[in-house]
Amino acid sequence: MHSRIHSGNRLVAARRSLCAVAVLLSAVAAGACTTLATQPPPAGAALAGQWQQDSAASDNFEAKLTPLLENQRHRMLPRHGAVGTSGARRGGGRSSGDRDANGNGDTASEEAYALMVPPEDPDKVRSRLGDELRPPAALLIAIDADALQMTPDAEPMRRFLPGQSISRIDSSGAAIVDSGWDQRAFVIRAHYTNRSERSWRYELEAGTGLLRVSFEANAPEFGRFTLQTRYRRVVAPPAPGS
Repeated sequence: MHSRIHSGNRLVAARRSLCAVAVLLSAVAAGACTTLATQPPPAGAALAGQWQQDSAASDNFEAKLTPLLENQRHRMLPRHGAVGTSGARRGGGRSSGDRDANGNGDTASEEAYALMVPPEDPDKVRSRLGDELRPPAALLIAIDADALQMTPDAEPMRRFLPGQSISRIDSSGAAIVDSGWDQRAFVIRAHYTNRSERSWRYELEAGTGLLRVSFEANAPEFGRFTLQTRYRRVVAPPAPGS
């Protein structure tokens, strides 16, 4: 009897592992389909300059942070059927709260994440995620022959070389970062070791001259988060040959 139970448990665990591998491979394949160019377009140089956030033309960050925190709280709750969950039966189904605002269901990795991470004070969660996801108030962008240099607020300058993947450790963890051009936009993508993903897309809006930064994050902890921030030019880029 016990051997049958153990065999069944191993079979379930193997199936879950295969599902997790399939999801990861699908995500990698999807990302690989979007090839970024290494050479800037003629209009790419227009991104250079000093930019100040236009709050009135941007998404309200605090308003979008509130539902994200609620979703994070639901995801961090013990799952039905999890070992050590009081009153829960093994193999129980998911609750309706296990889906984020976009209708995405939890995966086995998200359930494991909730079990491994100890409870965190809500105020500390708001402060931590706010610091990680909040867009900078000011941006300084420079473009040289090979790379794009970016300085957000008073942080150190970061240099992005299109077509090159680099390892980086920031407040969100360790990641592999790549960048490049997608038509007139400069795109930065970060793939973290905790299976989180983030991307930034920088492009000028036709007609307004505003710099639009489209940010997207996807993490087991809180699900999918998108934000659009617009910036007005403070200092025009220097004229060629000056």
